[in-house]
Amino acid sequence: MPAADTRRVLLLGRDEAWRLLTAHAFNESGYTVYAAADLLQAVALTTRILPDVIVVQFQTPDTLRILVRLSEESSTNDIPVVVLTPSLRSPEARLAHDAGGVTLLSHDTEVDVLVGEVDTLIAAEARARRALKRRLLDIRELARLFPADEQGRDRLRHLIDRLQVAILAVDAQGRCIAASEGTTRLTGYSRPQLLSTSVLQEEGLVGQVSVERWRDFLADREYAGTITITGRTGEDMTIYAAAVAEIMPGLHVAAFALA
Repeated sequence: MPAADTRRVLLLGRDEAWRLLTAHAFNESGYTVYAAADLLQAVALTTRILPDVIVVQFQTPDTLRILVRLSEESSTNDIPVVVLTPSLRSPEARLAHDAGGVTLLSHDTEVDVLVGEVDTLIAAEARARRALKRRLLDIRELARLFPADEQGRDRLRHLIDRLQVAILAVDAQGRCIAASEGTTRLTGYSRPQLLSTSVLQEEGLVGQVSVERWRDFLADREYAGTITITGRTGEDMTIYAAAVAEIMPGLHVAAFALA
């Protein structure tokens, strides 16, 4: 499995020769490359790997369909979709642009030009946020390997405690029940201190989280956005957070990174 912060590109097109040539160029530039030949493969891969960018060599109907599908999901609606076209002024190109795609001229013999153009689209902040979502996806996959009982929850909590990224697990009442090594470094609190707090405490680690907002999170199942947390020295830090509810029964997980 590639590292969570490795640049990822998904190539979508029916032309196998184009996919192979373009994949080689992106690989040489340090990307992890995935490829799909049709819409269903592309959507399935995108929701599983959360690429940093999608490059499409498709006719307009398929292009518009994937743009619509990805825009409807909170986990994928911020992924730029590059649509390669022989003319930026064609009706097809205008339709793709109006649907949210980034239209670029196709460079069939100069794929390195395409790689350079794609590089400019991948903002560091968006990539960092997507990396958090990937870490939660990885933990969700691991959670499926454990039994959905107290023993399984204990195993998942022990796994989270050892992680170097900032991960926090809480129960349905908002009490912290697992805290990674990365969370202790980020906040300055020890693990015992973190495990004695709650996200619902007015003066707790995660600012002021109302019961209503907590219930909204549990109802929506996911959260992604900026929050304010208070470090051990008393300073407030603006943090980007991504959270998933019920990764196991009664166990909710959040990942953090400095905004």
